[in-house]
Formats: sequence, structure tokens, C-alpha cells
Amino acid sequence: MRKLFVLVLITVVMMTAKAQTAEKDTTIERIKIRTSFAKSYFGLDAFNTFGGTTQYSSPAGLQTVSFSGTTAARILLGGTHFWGHADFYVAIPVTRLGGQVPTELKNIFYGEGVETGFRVYPWAVEPGKLRPFVGVAFKGAAFEQVDLEPNKTYQSVPSVARTVFPYQAGLVFAGKQFLLQAGLNYQRKNDYRYPISRTEYGNVKTAPWSFNVGMSYWINSNGGLVSNYGLSYMKKGVKKLAANNRLNCWYLGVGPSGTFEISKSEYVKDKYPFLRQESPGTFIPDVTAGRYFHRLDINVGVSYRRLRYESSGYDVKLNYNRRSIMLESYKFLGDYHGFVPYVGPTLAYENLTFMDTDGESIKTFVTKKAALGVIFGWDIRVSRSETWLLRTNLRYTPNLQLEAEGKKVMFDQMEFNFIQLIWFAGRGKALRGT
Repeated sequence: MRKLFVLVLITVVMMTAKAQTAEKDTTIERIKIRTSFAKSYFGLDAFNTFGGTTQYSSPAGLQTVSFSGTTAARILLGGTHFWGHADFYVAIPVTRLGGQVPTELKNIFYGEGVETGFRVYPWAVEPGKLRPFVGVAFKGAAFEQVDLEPNKTYQSVPSVARTVFPYQAGLVFAGKQFLLQAGLNYQRKNDYRYPISRTEYGNVKTAPWSFNVGMSYWINSNGGLVSNYGLSYMKKGVKKLAANNRLNCWYLGVGPSGTFEISKSEYVKDKYPFLRQESPGTFIPDVTAGRYFHRLDINVGVSYRRLRYESSGYDVKLNYNRRSIMLESYKFLGDYHGFVPYVGPTLAYENLTFMDTDGESIKTFVTKKAALGVIFGWDIRVSRSETWLLRTNLRYTPNLQLEAEGKKVMFDQMEFNFIQLIWFAGRGKALRGT
């Protein structure tokens, strides 16, 4: 709560801060600097793991066996920032190939989920240049295995999962319309304890190294502004919106959010230690709407998200359901050539449900409460007369939980929405002068 208080205090102080304005960029050269601050891309890559070792139960005790790696095809959504010196991206797995099952087991699975990452380029990405990068990412990783006992399936055994933070290094070659990228990833924390039964555990160790190669295409949404038309648009857009009463306006936003767990649930740890203790996170739609106030450079809005995930194994199933309606207000903290950071407090109405099913026994725990949190992130704002823009936001509600039999079940997941499309109602019509 202390950190939350500090962030809210900073927000209140910044309410009086005067944001820089895009209208100061009054030459084509200045607009070129502004529009080249960030460039979006879309593409595909192949992510490859190297397998590892696991243990299974036999009459002679625990035995160790190796399993092979896999190749996952992933959709890439991202953008370079700071004139090619940084890269924020999301990689979404869509298919997975390979993974030969050892003869000692019926089935085996090791997979890494939606990846959100950040890369730094010491030398800026430029067409015709090969550039090195270093970076870090976060994502969920999960492992499960099915032994040769009759009637065992993936549905009857638990999945052991955790959030991982692999380091990266690699190379990018940029063309005028595309990016070629190859990276090597290193994950230091790569051992698991897999529950072979409710009471017996085997050791799993995955290879710390993985690599990926991919190709993406630039999405040039602002290049047309580097012209006399763009110069006129930058100069006259705000005046047109003011004349049509659209500087303050309503907005609507939608985009995908990824989540990862911050705290472990005391209830699960004590009652079902054989079930996973860390959630791999989930992928959810994030819908928001609100009002933008031009002079203060502040948003006040409402967002809705629903998070649902479960863990199960050995005749136990745990279901988590969070429905959140959140009032959020945040102040933009200045305009740095189109990079516009913000921070602010949130107040949510949280509807939390936790269901514990153990064989024929079903227990449901529900709580409804108000909760304070924080939102922070940035807009990519070419001008202050935008009809739409791209927003990145992170939300965190500290210590969000419900109580089950006197013990904590945690729902305090970090939410990271890398690309949210924001549309400003009525601005397009106002700028057309109709």
C-alpha cells in the first residue's frame, strides 16, 4: 500500500504539470522526428526449445528420462520506440510441433505461452543495417506428463506452471518494409518439482536455452504526415477541434491484455501442494471508455476485464473467476516527441469467485469488494488532434484476495496491455469540417 500511496501522490502533484504540446513541431523536419519516434510491425516467428529431463515412478523407484524440444509458430505484434533504440512486443503462440514422447511415458507437454518482451538496441534499427540487441521478457511456462497407468490423461494430471523471465540477445536486419530477427534466450530458473501423485514428486529440468527466428512487416500509419499536408494538419487540427467542441471528447478503447501472478495462494499451498503454485497467466480482452480533458491532459474512464483460469489434477479442480469494473483517472506527464507517459489511481468493484472441487465435494467462495490500484503506461501521440492512437497500459491492484476457510486465495495479477487501440468519438468528422 505504501508504493500505491506514493504513486497516487505523484499523480496529484503532476495534476498541475504543464504538458508539452505537439504544436511546437512546426517544420517538416520536426514532424519527421516526431513520426519516426515509434514504428509498429506485424509478423511471424518460430520459437524453438531444446527439451529436458523428467522422472517417473517405477517398481525400482524414480527413473529419469529425456524428452525432446518443440517448435512453436507465433504471431508477433510490436513496435520500435525511441527512434529505433527500443522494442516492445507481444508474441502469441498459435501452433506447436515436435516434442517426441519417450517410450516410458504416455504423453508429455512442455510449453511457453504468450510472451511480452522489451529489447534495447545500442545502435538504432535502420534500413540496410544489421543491429545487435539485448532484452528481457516475461511469459507463462507449463509442464505436465502422463505415465503409462490405465485411464490417465492430460485431464487427470496437474500442470506445473510458473512465470519466467528469460534474458535475450540477438540480431535484427531491417529493410524498408520488413524486419528479420534472430534471438537466443536464456532462462536461469528451469527446474520443477512435478507431482507424480498427490504425495510423490519427480524432478524436471528443462534446457535453459531456446532460440527464435522471425520476419515482420512495418505498419506505417504516420508516414503521410511528413509533408506539407501533415504540417498543415499539425497546425490547424487543434483549432478545428476547438471550433467544433471536440478537444474534450469521449473515447473508446479495446486491446488484448496478458496477466501474470504476483502472489501465491496460501489456501492452495496448504491444502493442495501437488497443484501448481504459480499461474501461467491468461490472455484477456480489455475494454475501456471514458472522457479526455484536453487542457488538463487527463483521462477519466471505466474499464472492464474478466479473468478466468483453473488448475486441476488427481480429481481436484480449482476455478478462479474475477470480474472487474474499474474507474480510472490518469494524468499525462509531458509529450516527448510523441512518447506521452501517464500514471494515475484506480478504484475497482471486484467480483471474485473461487471454486474448490475435490471429487464429489464442491466448495464455492465469493466476495465482492472495492479495491484501490494503479494504472500507468504511455500513449504514442503524433498530435493533440488524433482521431485514434495506440496506448500501452499496466494495471496492478495490490493484495487483491478472498478468504477461504480462513486462508488467502490471491487474485493480485499484474495486467499488461501492450497494444490498445483508442478511438476518439466525433474528431474525424470535426477535422473534415462537416
